[in-house]
Parts: sequence; C-alpha cells; structure tokens
Amino acid sequence: MKVKGLLFDLDGTLLDTAPEFTHCLNLLLNSQGMPPITVTALRSFVSFGASGMLEFGLNLNPQHPKFTVLKEQFLNFYRQGLGNLSSLFSGIPAILETIQLQNLPWGIVTNKPQCFTDPLVQKFSPLRRTQCIVSGDTLLTSKPDPAPLLYACEILKISPKNCWYIGDAKSDVEAAHRSGMQCAIAKYGYIPQNEDPLTWQPDRILSHPEEIKQLL
Repeated sequence: MKVKGLLFDLDGTLLDTAPEFTHCLNLLLNSQGMPPITVTALRSFVSFGASGMLEFGLNLNPQHPKFTVLKEQFLNFYRQGLGNLSSLFSGIPAILETIQLQNLPWGIVTNKPQCFTDPLVQKFSPLRRTQCIVSGDTLLTSKPDPAPLLYACEILKISPKNCWYIGDAKSDVEAAHRSGMQCAIAKYGYIPQNEDPLTWQPDRILSHPEEIKQLL
C-alpha cells in the first residue's frame, strides 16, 4: 500500500489523558465519600468514555437514577482543568514532525465530543498542525461506524485504501476495516486488561509511537 495519509485517535493514541481522568474521577469519588482509584486501575477503562469510567469508579449502572447527575459533575471537573494533567505520549511530537516532512496529510478522528476535543488539541502545539478533526458529535454517528473515517478522508482528499488509522480500541479496528482502511493498534494506549488486541485482527500492533514510522 502506498501511504498517502494517516488518521489518529486522540486519547490513548496521541495523548495520555488517563492521569487527568483519574484526577477528575477521584474528585467525584471524594465528593461521594468513596476511596480514590489509581491511574493504573483506570487506564483500562478510558476507551469506554465517561460512562465506562464512571461505571468502573462508582460501581454504578448507567440506569441508576444518580448516574446522569454524577456524570455531569465528572465532566464539569474535566472541563475546568482541560488538558492540564494530560501529555503527548513520548515520541509523538517526533512522529508528527516526520509526517509533516514527508508532506503526508494527517488528521484526528475521535469519539470525544467537540467541546472537549477542539480546546484540548489547541493545548498541544504539535496537534495544532492537524489538517482535520472529526469529533464524536461532528456527524450523526461515531466509531465503530465508518462514517467519521470516510468523512476525514474526504477532507484530506485521500482514498481510504491509502490511509492508516491508528487507535487503541476494538471499535477503531472495526471502523477502519469497514471504511476500507488498514488499522494499527497502539498497544501503549488504553487496552482493557482482559482483552488481547490481536483478537481484534488489526493490521499492525504498535508497542511504541516510534513504530508508526514503519507504516510510512
């Protein structure tokens, strides 16, 4: 395959946001008189979004009458310090620089809502160079539906068959393959402890961001 562009997931692929989510969840747990959790414990649940993290941390079903209110409190904590405790994974700035030097278009496709995605991207100068941002609410559907990836390819003016999608969740593989793209899984990201990413049948497994160079 001749690579003509790359698309990236955000949390767990470009950005390590687990420490920030842990901080916000611990603020919520403290308000409920519950003990704190560790970053290590939460990492496996970040890919499941705010609801998944709250289910784990609070041990509450989303149908619980208090769940919606607690989720909004959690998101408010996150909104107040957005990006302050997150960081680019080691090696990502150099990889993005390499992509730029090779004149390859690249973009971000995430299920994170736009109200969080856009300001978060602006916090990190290497991410500001992206030529495309498709958030979880940009379209009517989100991953694992292929529509966001196909829309990103339209924006970048590249064919899906010449594009890699790099993510860290099973839904990323499904969305990529349904769109006709190859998918690489960032094993350094937020892989659930009980999951083997090989069973998701990605085209590549990446142990470190530096291995993205092998896709170019």
